[in-house]
Amino acid sequence: MTARIVVFGATGYTGRLVTAELVAAGHRPVLAGRTETRVRALAAAYDGLETTVADAADVVDAADVVDAADVVDAADVVDAADVVDAADGASLARLLGLGTGDVLVSTVGPFRRFGRPVVAAAAAVGAHYLDCSGEGAFLRHVFTEVGPRAAASGAALIPGAGFDFVPGNLAGALALQAAGGEARRLDVGYLVMGALGMSSGTRATLLAALTEPVIVLRGGVLVERPLAREVRSFRSSGKVTGGSGGRRGHPAVLWSGGEPFTLPRLAPALTDVATYIGGVDRGIRVGQALSFPLSGLRRFPPSRALLAAAARSALRTTGRGPDRAARARAGAQVFALARDAAGRELATVRLEGRDPYAFTARIMAWMAGHLAAGTVARAGALGPVDAFGVEDLERAAAAAGLRRVG
Repeated sequence: MTARIVVFGATGYTGRLVTAELVAAGHRPVLAGRTETRVRALAAAYDGLETTVADAADVVDAADVVDAADVVDAADVVDAADVVDAADGASLARLLGLGTGDVLVSTVGPFRRFGRPVVAAAAAVGAHYLDCSGEGAFLRHVFTEVGPRAAASGAALIPGAGFDFVPGNLAGALALQAAGGEARRLDVGYLVMGALGMSSGTRATLLAALTEPVIVLRGGVLVERPLAREVRSFRSSGKVTGGSGGRRGHPAVLWSGGEPFTLPRLAPALTDVATYIGGVDRGIRVGQALSFPLSGLRRFPPSRALLAAAARSALRTTGRGPDRAARARAGAQVFALARDAAGRELATVRLEGRDPYAFTARIMAWMAGHLAAGTVARAGALGPVDAFGVEDLERAAAAAGLRRVG
């Protein structure tokens, strides 16, 4: 019997997209959220899906709350009394009705501060877990702290399972295959073209991350670096350089990605892995310039408080994002460049497509279906290639909208 798939934060922007893709694929997900009217209205649109109203009042420690607007799908939150205690994953699992082998798809955010009870819930009962996090600190938490517990309970945890960071994991794996055993350094670049805009959750997460360092692999060790401090230029040919890279190059700034956590598992000899994001050249240069004052601001509590307040304000406008027409005008390219210890280029892979939000929804629905069917044999914190293999993941990515073109 196929396990249950629970979408937590189903009434948010990404949650709604994932729900639609799950239903289109023939699944009947359980929709979870706090506000009964919103959850039931969404369920009714799909011929009465099962719902779980996550009234977290029974498992809350309000002393641990920073602001309720930062939790789960902010449209499903009223006040601090509704925030789940981050230490009480088992209680949340009971609240959601999770059991061993079920699949929990989480669209909570910002994940670094409020995703912990959700992933803890899955690990506590042996349920599989996916999320769309793009936050380095939260990824580190999942891989280093929750992963061992999940391995013991039989749960497969796949954080960063959307446009952040499935394409980079796949492109990196393909580049490593082509490079052979000499690869020591790997750069991954995400370029999003066009005036796509952001969902309300993405905007709030970005604001919360502005003063946080990014995590990269340097000399075989995960280390922190200032956000946007380094710039690489990714060319249409797939090559990457320092600096602007000329007319055909698109600059991208250093960003926290899942690749420094997942790719060394595929090639233990890797010593350096970094993720970059770009697309709008002028904005990237501004971002690099702001990197210096922003990294200093994080040392001062008043500055951190102001940015936190801005993030909370952004989440008060919830469940919104680019419409279908705006997403159709967007374009995305993802690069992976493998080099040897001397910096000599060994292999380059480029994926290309459109609409990162649609890709996220489709690939998460595909992964959730396979996890529910029991086709993933491994447990613990996994990268996408760890869980599904290169060939199957490449086919799934192409079906979701990102294809290899170089």
